[in-house]
Amino acid sequence: MSHPKQGGISYFCTMEDKEPKLLTAAEFNAQVRRWADEIKMMAQASLTAGTHGTGRLRDQLAAFVDTTKHAGNGEHAGEEAAYKVKFDFDRYGVFRAYGVGRGWVRMGGVLVRGFRARSDTEIRNKSWNFYTTELKRKGHSLREINTYKFLSKDNGKLTVRTPLDWIDQHITRRIDELANYVQEFYGDEALRQMLKQFDKIKIVKK
Repeated sequence: MSHPKQGGISYFCTMEDKEPKLLTAAEFNAQVRRWADEIKMMAQASLTAGTHGTGRLRDQLAAFVDTTKHAGNGEHAGEEAAYKVKFDFDRYGVFRAYGVGRGWVRMGGVLVRGFRARSDTEIRNKSWNFYTTELKRKGHSLREINTYKFLSKDNGKLTVRTPLDWIDQHITRRIDELANYVQEFYGDEALRQMLKQFDKIKIVKK
């Protein structure tokens, strides 16, 4: 996962080259771009069916394929070839995938009623509230404070906030297709490296 950008988040996986294969760079790039665009369209369909808000998350979802000059002295040396797939979307997309927000947080992998000690606005403005000041006094690190969560007193209420797997499921189902393109163009070693980094392209982490 990349660092959050202003107004959104990028998730990506990378593909490094070892042994160039049969596809031309143009054919490979076209296949990867088509794969990314199809994942985007399926994710947008899941958001349409699973959310009832303004549609901003769906409309702002974007898919990108980054290219770079192919290294080495092989068949594709010097050609511009795809090496990274990215999906950019508003931070709310992460909240919706986990089912958090609107009074719900994840603690130990479980969705519960609660609240974060420090909000995103407070983090950006470097401001402190009663809870974070107390945590700081007790010796918690800044990283711990920024991710600290409290249970709400009404935690016994039934959960009405649910996770929505709006993009990960489509990536998981179609990752073998992308892997085949990578293997055919870059070779077996690149395929192994890509599969090692597979979870980087997904939102929900174990």
